[in-house]
Amino acid sequence: MNVLVAGLLIFAGSGKAFGFAPPDVVEKMNSFGLGDKLQLIGYGELISALLLLIPKTSPLGTLLVSGFWGGVICIHMAHHDDFAFPSILLAVTWIGSFLRGSVPLLAGNCCATTSPADAQP
Repeated sequence: MNVLVAGLLIFAGSGKAFGFAPPDVVEKMNSFGLGDKLQLIGYGELISALLLLIPKTSPLGTLLVSGFWGGVICIHMAHHDDFAFPSILLAVTWIGSFLRGSVPLLAGNCCATTSPADAQP
């Protein structure tokens, strides 16, 4: 699942970062007031996607991609656009990370402490 989300981010981010984004995307970003930050957003998408794909950095990638989707959702809500698709992608990101084992959600022993007396010889 994370591969699908990362693939989408790499595709969209490379278009923004390297200047071959479709004209309608550039127009939409300009209408949101983000046209001058298009390249920066593209590089952020690329870095977040790569961090999501690498197993050791997957938890950080999950957080960065979640922040990205949160920003997309906020921009769409502020401009009265449909935000269902980015919301679904946010959920897919977290479900994929959970299934991959990147984020220990609902782990019963995440905060458990053990004392040296509990250790088996």
